[in-house]
Amino acid sequence: MTRMILRGASVFDGTGRPPERRTVVVEGDRITEVASDGSADGGADARTIDLSGCTLLPGLIDLHVHLGWGPRTFAPSVATIAFRAARNLRATQAVGITTVRDVGTLGGVAAAARDAVGRGDIPGSRVVPCGQILCMTGGHGSEPPALPGMAREVDGPDDCRRAVREQVKAGADCIKVTTNGPLNVVELTQAELDAIVDEAHRLGRRVACHASILGSSQMAVQAGVDTMEHGSDLDERTARQMADRGMTLVPTLLVSKRIMDRWDEYKTIPMFRSIPVRAKRAVESFQIALAAGVPMGAGTDLFFGLGRFESLPEEIEYMVECGMRPSAALAAATSGGAAALGTDHETGTIASGKVADLLAVKGDPTRDIAALHQVAIVMQGGEVVRDAAP
Repeated sequence: MTRMILRGASVFDGTGRPPERRTVVVEGDRITEVASDGSADGGADARTIDLSGCTLLPGLIDLHVHLGWGPRTFAPSVATIAFRAARNLRATQAVGITTVRDVGTLGGVAAAARDAVGRGDIPGSRVVPCGQILCMTGGHGSEPPALPGMAREVDGPDDCRRAVREQVKAGADCIKVTTNGPLNVVELTQAELDAIVDEAHRLGRRVACHASILGSSQMAVQAGVDTMEHGSDLDERTARQMADRGMTLVPTLLVSKRIMDRWDEYKTIPMFRSIPVRAKRAVESFQIALAAGVPMGAGTDLFFGLGRFESLPEEIEYMVECGMRPSAALAAATSGGAAALGTDHETGTIASGKVADLLAVKGDPTRDIAALHQVAIVMQGGEVVRDAAP
């Protein structure tokens, strides 16, 4: 079993505490020791990596991606979508994103990508797939330019339960549901969303809920979803309820800003019709959630050529620009992501016994968040997958 000693780095353990100089020992796919710097015994067969001048963090977690999306136009075939997904997973891994949650890619590609990464058939970040998006007939995810099969349209509580079971049968690790879209009204009924959440939880799956108008957010809170995606129209009461229930917000702030920066290019796309309304309140809602103590995750939702697919570092930077402390934003993208996925017993922090998903960057991102772009080492499951150490 390979033993690696990572020395000299300041360790940000993912909890939000300030970095401290530590030595991290990795054996196989696990962290076996986090010791005072220089105190760990390397042994004759150990590989020592000097990370002086670097900060060592847990691998980043992007909670909101669509693996098959890239250029402005949708892919014409499932095969093309699969190749794009493989490219995107290599790109995310290279910048230190060791886990992504796919919240909607058609053709079973996300589950297949999860399995391919797990088998070692393709290199890339781990994938947590949601399967098809669940939406009302004509709801968000089924409107143009979405391809047929992107969403499973549902009508009535019984059909909602059946749709959840279909996703689980197809290999979904969690369930994605949308509750509003370009129509700018609440989509689904409370009974329908309640049925989706109840059935998903009964089958051991968490629910990610797209909610970007207040009525949808209120309905999501009442139903007890696990993560609220976007949440760009919150009031103080709803934010307090989210905090009280431990519901994670995945704010995806950067995507709406980039759409509005290039509005003339995107205004004709039906799916984006409501973005100007959403963008006006997104930052304010994020700040309301911060003040209320809502648990935070981080996700990108970038597509249609809006930027690099692997843009989680830029999302984290924008979260800081919008009022979050750098250490809190980093925690959202590490331990916060793991808690949202229910994998915090395995990932999200640097501690003995955890999976060795690690990112070393030059400098200190808790002081200058832009240091996230200065990647030195990426390790996933104890394997060094990128080495640009000084």
